[in-house]
Amino acid sequence: MRRVGALLLIKTLCATLWAQDQPAPNFPPVTLPNTEVRALHSPATRIDYQLYISLPQSYRTSARSYSVVYMLDADYSFALAKNICDHIAERNQMPELLLVAIAYDGPPNYPLHRTRDYTPTKVLAGGYGPEYQKHSGGGEKFRDFMREELLPFIARNFRVTDERTFVGHSYGGLFGAWLAFTTPELFAHYILISPSLWYDEHLLFRVEKEFAAQHDTLALKLYLSVGEREINAERNMVADLQKFAAQIESRNYKGLRLRWFIFEEETHNSVFPLGFTKGMRFIYEN
Repeated sequence: MRRVGALLLIKTLCATLWAQDQPAPNFPPVTLPNTEVRALHSPATRIDYQLYISLPQSYRTSARSYSVVYMLDADYSFALAKNICDHIAERNQMPELLLVAIAYDGPPNYPLHRTRDYTPTKVLAGGYGPEYQKHSGGGEKFRDFMREELLPFIARNFRVTDERTFVGHSYGGLFGAWLAFTTPELFAHYILISPSLWYDEHLLFRVEKEFAAQHDTLALKLYLSVGEREINAERNMVADLQKFAAQIESRNYKGLRLRWFIFEEETHNSVFPLGFTKGMRFIYEN
């Protein structure tokens, strides 16, 4: 019995050493069909952006023009959003869409990019801390990049309509809410998931109030959502969203279609797929 055990051990060691000497198999990666990456340098922000683009399945076999969905935080939003949209569109429950998600060239620096580009004002406290917040307040430049460079670039290179949807989460939702009440004409629809309404002592409540003082019309669809568990010792994002929605509803804006939702059990990190899906159905479902 001992001899058999020893032989088995030797055989196992030999097999392990042989396996280590063999070249690693070159299996092909899983890729997303009908997608491409475009580079876009911005003279305005002096930043090199990468655009993750998903074409509708029928794009190359038709002459149609398509509505566009623009998303921030491409690293986590793009693949999720593409598969959700494809799945629903393939079942004829919403139209095929062209998706554009904004990413960045160079080494990953997620906190820096979103702090710089997605915040409308410079605030040193909160967020990712002073190291990153010192770069905050670039929202106006980022909006100008979208309006003057990104949207024309997409219009020149793809068959698209003027119907555009903006999707943002967290700081991205903050930026989208700021757009909706400062430059609402940029997009026909806004999906704002867990917007950081706490930012700059609830800046967006003041921005909306200023907008309401001068406008009685807001012709767009606005979808707001938050996870039930987005509450901690520092902030209550559920209460913020409820108050913000109530403030907007009190204006009775002409042309506005507003819907908001609190997802049970969901956290700040888990809510995006649900918020995106429900928002897209609200806007596009046939």
